[in-house]
Amino acid sequence: MNVFFSWSGGKDCMLALHRTLQNGEHRLLALLNMCDRDTNFSRSHGLKKELLQRQAEAMNVRLVQRGTSRGESERDFKLAIAELKKEGLEAGVFGDIYLMEHRSWIERVCSEMGIQAIFPLWGDSTDLLATELVDAGFEPLVVSVHADHLEQNFLGRTFNHEMVNDLQQLDGIDICAENGEFHSFVVNGPVFKHPVAYEKGEVYFKDKHWFLELN
Repeated sequence: MNVFFSWSGGKDCMLALHRTLQNGEHRLLALLNMCDRDTNFSRSHGLKKELLQRQAEAMNVRLVQRGTSRGESERDFKLAIAELKKEGLEAGVFGDIYLMEHRSWIERVCSEMGIQAIFPLWGDSTDLLATELVDAGFEPLVVSVHADHLEQNFLGRTFNHEMVNDLQQLDGIDICAENGEFHSFVVNGPVFKHPVAYEKGEVYFKDKHWFLELN
């Protein structure tokens, strides 16, 4: 099937992409990234739009960025899907693991748009998914941390075996951060032609999150 990938630039959508490319069952039309209409940032992880563009270029894949705003995300998501359907889109691929409320929303929206929703990671152990990601050679950089769940010192770390081990020592923390404990941006890995160029910028605090600015 012709598919798009719901894209944040983080580790879970990256692993979903990696698995899908490996099994060869689907044809990638585009990565779909929803951005803030009035700023220069992606809505999901607070990353600059150009960083996602650099990431896509480093993987030699097409990136579609669609502007939206609070209260209009579903409408704009559907508009983006409608545009891709003109190119033969048949399904969307998502990196969700176990949050049923979010999956139900995705399945409803996709059903209303006449496409399938595919979840390559769904129901798998987050411990095993983390190990699979790291063993495959991906390098996710932690770009935001929820202050209610993790200390600021996790910000800027590479999600590797050492970090996974540190997370496993903490109570109530999902290793893959399915509950929003942290967000990541993958800068290298087996699907990349070359690493993503970036520079670490300022650290700032907003809405209970520590953020690392990337330039």
